[in-house]
Amino acid sequence: MPLGLPLPLAASAHHVGCAVADLDAACASYASALGLARRTRAVRVESQQVEVCFIELRPGFYLELISPLEGNAKLARYLQNGFYHLCFLVEDLEASRAQMKSNRFVPLPAFESEAFGGNLCQFFLSPQAHLVELCQMGEGSFEALFIASLAP
Repeated sequence: MPLGLPLPLAASAHHVGCAVADLDAACASYASALGLARRTRAVRVESQQVEVCFIELRPGFYLELISPLEGNAKLARYLQNGFYHLCFLVEDLEASRAQMKSNRFVPLPAFESEAFGGNLCQFFLSPQAHLVELCQMGEGSFEALFIASLAP
């Protein structure tokens, strides 16, 4: 790697998050239109005032549908365009946080996410005002959230 360029973040892409007004309707739409059957149950993430559901797009990569809980005004602006954030799994959130900060990403408060079995996650605001989430989690802790099918 040429001198002066930052080292790549030791992370793997996990999901892209899209804001939706109605979580159940959005899950049904994606399942029907794209034939996506593997998904998690709906999970309330109290610290973020949202309810989420992950739908598997391909093994190891997911679409996270995010619906604001009542009174969550900060997510409302994302309902217009849908895109909310991109998430990467990391082994060491503290080391990754330092690398993100050194590249001018502004850290938001870390939180224990119910959607990731209580594992530590943190959002960062990029210099371009995009949200990037890093989640530190062990092997298999995400798999337990899945249900067999979206079919009724």
